Amino acid sequence: MEEAREPFAVVTVVRTVKPSSAIVGAKALVTAAGEMIGFVGGQCIQSLVISQALACIEKGASQLVLITSDLSQLRSTDGITVLPMTCHSEGTVELFIEPKLPAPVLLVIGHSPIADSLQKIAVHLDFQVKSVALDHASSDGADNLSRFTETIRAHLSPGAYVVVASMGLYDTESLRALQGFSLSYVGLVTSPRRREAVLADLQNQGVSEAFCSFLSAPAGLDLGAVDPAEIAVTILAEIIESRRKKQTLAPVTPPVTENKSRREVIDPICRMVVDLNTTLHKAEYQGKEYGFCCPHCRQEFLKHPETYACTVEV
Repeated sequence: MEEAREPFAVVTVVRTVKPSSAIVGAKALVTAAGEMIGFVGGQCIQSLVISQALACIEKGASQLVLITSDLSQLRSTDGITVLPMTCHSEGTVELFIEPKLPAPVLLVIGHSPIADSLQKIAVHLDFQVKSVALDHASSDGADNLSRFTETIRAHLSPGAYVVVASMGLYDTESLRALQGFSLSYVGLVTSPRRREAVLADLQNQGVSEAFCSFLSAPAGLDLGAVDPAEIAVTILAEIIESRRKKQTLAPVTPPVTENKSRREVIDPICRMVVDLNTTLHKAEYQGKEYGFCCPHCRQEFLKHPETYACTVEV
């Protein structure tokens, strides 16, 4: 998954209180699609763990999760998410969930002192740095703009950050190549005066107003920078600001927590979250399908379905 740049979360059991099938040190992976690989506890807690892991992947933050049947612990605790253990076997499991997210792509377009400085500094800021310049995209010594556009697009991935630093040589061509991608930042190294000319050129060529508004030009925070390295720092500072505020240019990539293969419902007996598409324990009553965490809950429901027929999807 790391090689494929797929986000996932590592779940580790850090504490248990009997009775519990979990073992301290046990690990599992939860994919962005909601699949669990490994074992950190029985079926009763699996849906809870997957939901919490998906939330951690979306937020990009680690979390301690306590799942317990001890009512005295079911209260808000700083730094710990406390959830009720709904298994009839009871017990307590404490887990550490750590998201593993691929380093975002920073694509630097152009060959210039600012571009060089950007690449050197960005590698220390957890970016996967890529670069492309027109001479790198030429074929048999000929400047091929079509091939250059294809090269730019081949380096892009959803949520990428892009800085065009061609110093006016092929700014418009580079920016047009970015159309249709979900990007987190697009910056153009230019002067305030030339910015208007570039925007007018883009609009005349049919580039959307949304893209032109999203474009940061001149790129970088206004810190009074002078030399190329200083300007690169201001651009990276603006990128960091955009990254932490999670700004994105449409078309927006769906959040990793959106998973059409999961249909979460609440077990009407124990109130546990269950994936209706994967649970083995189901029942139908008055034309509606219900999901359960275990055979016991299903049996209890079937005894008096009219009493419990109020479940709702999460």
